[in-house]
Amino acid sequence: MISVVFGLATSASLGLADFMARFSSRALGATLTYAVVLLIGVITSSAWIAVSGERLIWTSGGCGLAIVHGLSVAAMCMLLYAGLARGPVAIVAPIVAAHPALVLVVNVAMGLRPTVYQWVAMAVIIFGGILIARSAEGHPQFAKTDGKELRKTIAIALGACLAYVVLVTTGQASAQRIGEPQTLWLGRLSGFLLVGIILAAQRRSIAIPRSWIPFVGAQGLLDTIGYMAFLAGSTTASPHITMVVASTFSVVTVVLARFILKEPVSNQQWLAVAMIAVGTAVLSGSA
Repeated sequence: MISVVFGLATSASLGLADFMARFSSRALGATLTYAVVLLIGVITSSAWIAVSGERLIWTSGGCGLAIVHGLSVAAMCMLLYAGLARGPVAIVAPIVAAHPALVLVVNVAMGLRPTVYQWVAMAVIIFGGILIARSAEGHPQFAKTDGKELRKTIAIALGACLAYVVLVTTGQASAQRIGEPQTLWLGRLSGFLLVGIILAAQRRSIAIPRSWIPFVGAQGLLDTIGYMAFLAGSTTASPHITMVVASTFSVVTVVLARFILKEPVSNQQWLAVAMIAVGTAVLSGSA
């Protein structure tokens, strides 16, 4: 049960943070927005470790996995933020949320033997991702293009999905070795350094309008809470349940986009979202 609770907390926090990224990324750019989100994560996780007196474990394996986790989180979020800024949300978010099926493939390669229900659920999630991608062709945003912009949006979403697979597998493995607070702290720190290097190479101004600071600050806190909940679920007896329940963040993002942004969502897209949600639920129940 606790694995499900951590998964739901992750889903709600990241779903809302990603929806907020739609606005902040358009106003500030995906890279700068995520740099601020990571900075808040570094400050928050550092304060948590200092206040809680968390004992740090300096093993090469655990710390190395935490660093790879942080770099893959940074890559995933910059791609996701860029995709959400391009839109539409109802296409980008569900493609990224199909990552549990790929994680299961990785687990199979490492010796996991899925049940029949898990194989069926994996197929449903993959088909849902394909369906949401195909539905993009008829979306009003791409109706007058030659398909180039559509392919670019889908490629960005697929890149974020693959990066998600890396961050899930390395994050769970690191949390089990050195604990979730240290994994989060090292991950945020390494990701922040990567994004800082990218900003320096781009020679971009890092000035943020004062009016956007509270908004991006709240987004950063939600993002940090979401990953903290995910890593906490990784140390439970059923980390796979946390992973698949957490992946339903796309449902939160799409629903918010539909009812707040009034973004059009076709029946085919709703069907794809439902397939991904049901697939992850089945994986959760059979994990």
